[in-house]
Amino acid sequence: MAKISEQAKKFIEYLDCPCEVIPAGTEISSIMNIYDDLYAKRDIGGYTPMIFGFDGYFGVWDEWQARGEYQKEVMSEKPIIPAEWFRQRIKENREFYTAEEWEKNIGAVGGGDENRIFGGLMDYDTRKSTECVIAKIPVENPWEVFSWVPFGGWNECPTNDEIMYIAKYWYEKHGAIPAVMTHDILEFAARPVKDKISAMDLALEQYVFCSDIVDQGVGTIGALADTLMKSSVWYFWWD
Repeated sequence: MAKISEQAKKFIEYLDCPCEVIPAGTEISSIMNIYDDLYAKRDIGGYTPMIFGFDGYFGVWDEWQARGEYQKEVMSEKPIIPAEWFRQRIKENREFYTAEEWEKNIGAVGGGDENRIFGGLMDYDTRKSTECVIAKIPVENPWEVFSWVPFGGWNECPTNDEIMYIAKYWYEKHGAIPAVMTHDILEFAARPVKDKISAMDLALEQYVFCSDIVDQGVGTIGALADTLMKSSVWYFWWD
Protein backbone atom coordinates (compact mmCIF):
# COMPACT_ATOMS: atom_id res chain seq x y z
CA MET A 1 0.00 0.00 0.00
CA ALA A 2 1.30 3.45 -0.92
CA LYS A 3 2.44 5.72 1.90
CA ILE A 4 -0.13 8.41 2.74
CA SER A 5 0.95 11.86 3.89
CA GLU A 6 -0.44 13.36 7.09
CA GLN A 7 -2.01 16.08 4.94
CA ALA A 8 -3.95 13.51 2.91
CA LYS A 9 -5.00 11.61 6.05
CA LYS A 10 -6.34 14.79 7.60
CA PHE A 11 -8.18 15.71 4.45
CA ILE A 12 -9.79 12.26 4.06
CA GLU A 13 -10.99 12.46 7.65
CA TYR A 14 -12.56 15.84 6.92
CA LEU A 15 -14.21 14.66 3.71
CA ASP A 16 -15.90 11.74 5.49
CA CYS A 17 -16.78 9.95 2.24
CA PRO A 18 -15.25 7.13 0.13
CA CYS A 19 -11.78 8.13 -1.07
CA GLU A 20 -8.87 6.62 -3.00
CA VAL A 21 -5.31 7.85 -2.53
CA ILE A 22 -3.19 8.20 -5.68
CA PRO A 23 0.53 8.31 -4.85
CA ALA A 24 2.83 11.01 -6.17
CA GLY A 25 4.51 10.03 -9.43
CA THR A 26 1.40 8.56 -11.05
CA GLU A 27 0.84 9.31 -14.72
CA ILE A 28 -1.76 12.06 -15.14
CA SER A 29 -3.45 10.03 -17.88
CA SER A 30 -4.01 7.18 -15.41
CA ILE A 31 -5.66 9.53 -12.93
CA MET A 32 -7.92 10.91 -15.65
CA ASN A 33 -8.95 7.36 -16.61
CA ILE A 34 -9.91 6.64 -12.99
CA TYR A 35 -11.86 9.90 -12.85
CA ASP A 36 -13.69 9.19 -16.13
CA ASP A 37 -14.72 5.74 -14.88
CA LEU A 38 -16.01 7.13 -11.58
CA TYR A 39 -17.89 9.92 -13.32
CA ALA A 40 -19.56 7.45 -15.68
CA LYS A 41 -20.89 5.56 -12.64
CA ARG A 42 -21.93 8.58 -10.59
CA ASP A 43 -25.69 8.16 -11.04
CA ILE A 44 -25.56 4.58 -9.80
CA GLY A 45 -23.28 5.46 -6.91
CA GLY A 46 -25.05 8.65 -5.85
CA TYR A 47 -21.93 10.83 -5.79
CA THR A 48 -19.88 13.34 -7.75
CA PRO A 49 -16.16 12.50 -8.11
CA MET A 50 -13.59 15.18 -7.29
CA ILE A 51 -9.80 15.02 -7.34
CA PHE A 52 -7.81 16.86 -4.69
CA GLY A 53 -4.11 17.48 -5.28
CA PHE A 54 -1.62 18.08 -2.48
CA ASP A 55 1.55 20.08 -3.02
CA GLY A 56 2.51 20.97 0.53
CA TYR A 57 -0.03 23.76 1.06
CA PHE A 58 -3.55 23.70 2.45
CA GLY A 59 -4.87 27.20 1.84
CA VAL A 60 -8.46 27.70 3.03
CA TRP A 61 -8.57 24.09 4.23
CA ASP A 62 -6.43 25.13 7.20
CA GLU A 63 -9.47 26.97 8.56
CA TRP A 64 -12.08 24.25 8.39
CA GLN A 65 -15.40 24.50 10.13
CA ALA A 66 -17.37 21.53 11.38
CA ARG A 67 -19.17 19.84 8.47
CA GLY A 68 -22.72 20.67 9.52
CA GLU A 69 -21.83 24.25 10.44
CA TYR A 70 -20.09 24.84 7.12
CA GLN A 71 -22.87 23.37 4.96
CA LYS A 72 -25.56 25.29 6.85
CA GLU A 73 -23.63 28.53 6.32
CA VAL A 74 -22.96 27.96 2.60
CA MET A 75 -26.45 26.80 1.67
CA SER A 76 -28.07 29.67 3.62
CA GLU A 77 -26.24 32.30 1.56
CA LYS A 78 -28.45 34.23 -0.86
CA PRO A 79 -27.79 32.74 -4.31
CA ILE A 80 -26.03 35.04 -6.73
CA ILE A 81 -27.33 35.39 -10.29
CA PRO A 82 -24.23 34.55 -12.37
CA ALA A 83 -25.29 36.42 -15.53
CA GLU A 84 -25.67 39.62 -13.51
CA TRP A 85 -22.46 38.91 -11.58
CA PHE A 86 -20.50 38.60 -14.83
CA ARG A 87 -22.07 41.68 -16.43
CA GLN A 88 -21.14 43.83 -13.42
CA ARG A 89 -17.56 42.59 -13.24
CA ILE A 90 -16.98 42.94 -16.97
CA LYS A 91 -18.26 46.53 -16.70
CA GLU A 92 -15.97 47.22 -13.71
CA ASN A 93 -12.99 45.70 -15.51
CA ARG A 94 -13.48 47.75 -18.66
CA GLU A 95 -13.49 50.96 -16.62
CA PHE A 96 -9.80 50.40 -15.82
CA TYR A 97 -8.83 50.66 -19.52
CA THR A 98 -9.04 53.13 -22.36
CA ALA A 99 -10.93 51.87 -25.41
CA GLU A 100 -7.62 51.21 -27.16
CA GLU A 101 -6.20 49.31 -24.17
CA TRP A 102 -9.37 47.22 -23.87
CA GLU A 103 -9.26 46.24 -27.55
CA LYS A 104 -5.63 45.21 -27.11
CA ASN A 105 -6.56 43.18 -24.02
CA ILE A 106 -9.32 41.44 -25.99
CA GLY A 107 -7.19 40.61 -29.02
CA ALA A 108 -8.19 38.42 -31.94
CA VAL A 109 -9.49 34.88 -31.48
CA GLY A 110 -6.41 32.76 -32.10
CA GLY A 111 -3.08 31.66 -30.70
CA GLY A 112 -4.53 29.54 -27.90
CA ASP A 113 -3.24 26.16 -26.74
CA GLU A 114 -5.10 22.87 -26.53
CA ASN A 115 -5.66 21.70 -22.94
CA ARG A 116 -6.85 18.14 -22.36
CA ILE A 117 -5.09 17.15 -19.14
CA PHE A 118 -5.53 18.02 -15.47
CA GLY A 119 -2.40 20.14 -15.23
CA GLY A 120 -3.20 21.24 -11.69
CA LEU A 121 -2.17 17.78 -10.49
CA MET A 122 1.23 17.90 -12.15
CA ASP A 123 4.64 18.11 -10.51
CA TYR A 124 6.42 20.06 -13.26
CA ASP A 125 9.80 18.65 -12.26
CA THR A 126 8.76 15.03 -12.86
CA ARG A 127 5.86 15.71 -15.31
CA LYS A 128 3.85 13.27 -13.21
CA SER A 129 1.35 13.80 -10.43
CA THR A 130 1.64 15.14 -6.93
CA GLU A 131 -0.14 13.09 -4.27
CA CYS A 132 -3.89 13.06 -4.94
CA VAL A 133 -7.11 11.95 -3.34
CA ILE A 134 -10.09 11.01 -5.52
CA ALA A 135 -13.26 11.39 -3.47
CA LYS A 136 -16.85 10.34 -4.07
CA ILE A 137 -18.54 13.49 -2.79
CA PRO A 138 -22.13 12.56 -1.79
CA VAL A 139 -23.92 15.32 -3.71
CA GLU A 140 -26.38 14.90 -6.56
CA ASN A 141 -25.28 17.83 -8.72
CA PRO A 142 -21.63 18.50 -9.68
CA TRP A 143 -21.71 22.15 -8.63
CA GLU A 144 -22.77 21.12 -5.12
CA VAL A 145 -19.24 19.87 -4.35
CA PHE A 146 -18.63 23.43 -3.13
CA SER A 147 -21.24 22.87 -0.44
CA TRP A 148 -19.06 19.99 0.81
CA VAL A 149 -15.52 21.38 0.52
CA PRO A 150 -14.60 25.08 0.90
CA PHE A 151 -12.63 27.00 -1.71
CA GLY A 152 -12.04 30.65 -2.54
CA GLY A 153 -12.39 33.99 -0.84
CA TRP A 154 -8.74 35.09 -0.85
CA ASN A 155 -6.98 37.73 -2.96
CA GLU A 156 -9.02 38.10 -6.17
CA CYS A 157 -10.54 34.62 -6.02
CA PRO A 158 -14.36 34.69 -5.83
CA THR A 159 -15.99 33.53 -2.61
CA ASN A 160 -17.08 29.93 -2.22
CA ASP A 161 -20.78 30.69 -2.66
CA GLU A 162 -20.05 32.74 -5.81
CA ILE A 163 -18.01 29.85 -7.22
CA MET A 164 -20.77 27.38 -6.43
CA TYR A 165 -23.47 29.26 -8.35
CA ILE A 166 -21.12 30.11 -11.22
CA ALA A 167 -20.29 26.39 -11.43
CA LYS A 168 -24.03 25.67 -11.60
CA TYR A 169 -24.43 28.25 -14.40
CA TRP A 170 -21.50 26.80 -16.41
CA TYR A 171 -22.77 23.25 -15.86
CA GLU A 172 -26.20 24.16 -17.22
CA LYS A 173 -24.84 26.26 -20.11
CA HIS A 174 -21.70 24.34 -21.11
CA GLY A 175 -21.87 20.98 -19.32
CA ALA A 176 -18.74 21.93 -17.34
CA ILE A 177 -17.98 19.77 -14.30
CA PRO A 178 -15.76 20.73 -11.35
CA ALA A 179 -13.10 18.01 -11.37
CA VAL A 180 -9.84 19.10 -9.69
CA MET A 181 -9.09 21.23 -6.65
CA THR A 182 -5.75 22.15 -5.05
CA HIS A 183 -5.09 24.96 -2.57
CA ASP A 184 -5.10 27.55 -5.40
CA ILE A 185 -6.26 25.77 -8.58
CA LEU A 186 -9.65 24.71 -9.92
CA GLU A 187 -10.12 22.66 -13.07
CA PHE A 188 -13.33 21.75 -14.85
CA ALA A 189 -13.93 18.92 -17.30
CA ALA A 190 -15.80 20.44 -20.25
CA ARG A 191 -16.50 20.04 -23.93
CA PRO A 192 -14.79 22.33 -26.48
CA VAL A 193 -16.83 25.41 -27.38
CA LYS A 194 -18.09 25.16 -30.95
CA ASP A 195 -18.08 28.72 -32.28
CA LYS A 196 -16.07 31.92 -31.89
CA ILE A 197 -18.91 34.07 -30.53
CA SER A 198 -19.74 31.60 -27.75
CA ALA A 199 -16.04 31.09 -27.04
CA MET A 200 -15.43 34.84 -26.70
CA ASP A 201 -18.47 35.26 -24.42
CA LEU A 202 -17.18 32.44 -22.20
CA ALA A 203 -13.62 33.77 -22.29
CA LEU A 204 -14.83 37.16 -21.01
CA GLU A 205 -16.62 35.39 -18.16
CA GLN A 206 -13.56 33.34 -17.33
CA TYR A 207 -11.33 36.41 -17.44
CA VAL A 208 -13.32 38.28 -14.80
CA PHE A 209 -13.67 35.04 -12.81
CA CYS A 210 -9.90 34.50 -12.85
CA SER A 211 -7.83 37.20 -14.56
CA ASP A 212 -4.53 35.41 -13.87
CA ILE A 213 -5.24 32.85 -16.61
CA VAL A 214 -4.95 35.71 -19.13
CA ASP A 215 -2.72 38.31 -17.45
CA GLN A 216 -0.18 35.69 -16.34
CA GLY A 217 -1.14 33.06 -18.90
CA VAL A 218 -2.35 33.15 -22.50
CA GLY A 219 -1.99 36.93 -22.86
CA THR A 220 -5.33 37.98 -24.37
CA ILE A 221 -8.99 37.11 -23.99
CA GLY A 222 -9.05 36.15 -27.69
CA ALA A 223 -6.29 33.59 -27.09
CA LEU A 224 -8.32 32.19 -24.18
CA ALA A 225 -11.36 31.93 -26.46
CA ASP A 226 -9.26 29.97 -28.96
CA THR A 227 -8.06 27.70 -26.15
CA LEU A 228 -11.67 27.03 -25.11
CA MET A 229 -12.48 25.92 -28.67
CA LYS A 230 -9.69 23.32 -28.54
CA SER A 231 -9.86 22.11 -24.96
CA SER A 232 -11.73 19.67 -22.74
CA VAL A 233 -10.22 21.02 -19.50
CA TRP A 234 -10.73 24.52 -18.09
CA TYR A 235 -7.90 25.70 -15.85
CA PHE A 236 -8.12 28.42 -13.17
CA TRP A 237 -5.30 29.59 -10.92
CA TRP A 238 -5.18 32.45 -8.46
CA ASP A 239 -1.80 33.90 -7.48
